[in-house]
Amino acid sequence: MAAPLPPSARLSTPPAWALTRVPGLESGADPLRVERLDGGSVNEVFRVDSRSGAFVLRLNGAAWLRPGVDRWRERRLHEAAAAAGIAPRIVAADPDREGLLITQFESGRLWRAADYSDVTALHRLGERLATLHALPAPAVTAFDPWSIAQQYLAQIATLALPAPPLEPLARLERCCRELLESAQSPCIAHGDLAQNNLLDGTRLWLLDWEYAQCSDALMDIACVLAYYPVARPYAGELTAAAGLPPRPSSAELAPRLCIYESLSWLWRLARGETAEPP
Repeated sequence: MAAPLPPSARLSTPPAWALTRVPGLESGADPLRVERLDGGSVNEVFRVDSRSGAFVLRLNGAAWLRPGVDRWRERRLHEAAAAAGIAPRIVAADPDREGLLITQFESGRLWRAADYSDVTALHRLGERLATLHALPAPAVTAFDPWSIAQQYLAQIATLALPAPPLEPLARLERCCRELLESAQSPCIAHGDLAQNNLLDGTRLWLLDWEYAQCSDALMDIACVLAYYPVARPYAGELTAAAGLPPRPSSAELAPRLCIYESLSWLWRLARGETAEPP
């Protein structure tokens, strides 16, 4: 990931060519509404309304190309999830043209950090993950966290900052090797279950699939527990709702937690931030 772009670098409105890909605006009609949405520090994300409905239009920002992001893989995994009613429907996508992605707009409430300590909310998330993980995994490159880590290290080196300590990196490499040697069945994993990517609406929608991967079901559980330690007392309820053994062994969960915590650490360092190793 990259450091946030300065406000002056952000688009105030989508370009005309992108608006013509929105249903109802193909002939150059004016949109009924254009509103910038919170899409993180890199992507350009807008709500665009036309007479055909309400849509979300996403374009690459100046620093969109980050370790772990592949727009073609994102499209395939998002499409699979959307077909199962887990992600908003894709209306148009052109990964090679500024990462264009247009989806149906879904109204609702984005999750807050407090939701991860709510057993009922975690049970609903687990049920969503069970549906996701049961889908046939498209033929995409498997998740390779050590390769992602190497890309972060290359970015960190360009910042002329002290190199990260070797011991946490050696631990991460061991955990990545354990993941590759795991007997877990491969599946679609969302990979970034942060609060801004969970929307409570007509159903619990999973948003923002740019870090989705072909990995294993426990990786999404580890993602939640790594990002939100307040969920750890309820890990059994979350994993049971996700259709997994309610008490995964530490031998299975620990390396996956290490991978998420370590990649988050390297992500912060690559942004030029100060961060302690996990």
